[in-house]
Amino acid sequence: MSWSHALTAAGLAAAAALGIPVHHLDGDPGTRLELVLHSGEDVSGRVLASAVLECDPDGGSHPEPAAACSALRRSHGDFRALRARQGVMCPMIYAPVTAEATGRWDGRPVRFVHSYANRCSAAAQSGGVFAF
Repeated sequence: MSWSHALTAAGLAAAAALGIPVHHLDGDPGTRLELVLHSGEDVSGRVLASAVLECDPDGGSHPEPAAACSALRRSHGDFRALRARQGVMCPMIYAPVTAEATGRWDGRPVRFVHSYANRCSAAAQSGGVFAF
């Protein structure tokens, strides 16, 4: 390993140990998530919809990337801590969907799976992350 690579590796290790976000030098965004909605109460159901969400800069195929990334930033990338959208009225029809997110948030691996009563509930309760 060259001297410059050793210094870079040491700096990245120190930043990781201190919990400092490291911007990616390879051009890939630090956040790239594949979001999928499956029919039913687990990921074995058929795929109803999918989207890619990238943050910093916000983009991908998600219809509202800025809102979805903002919701995830507020929860520090923790899907379990996403705040529900206020004022959204969903029908009380049980048509379960399972939301799945895989990829990385700020360079950290992500795997999230959660079932919701229906697609409207998935969109509302996830702060818009699963609104597609």
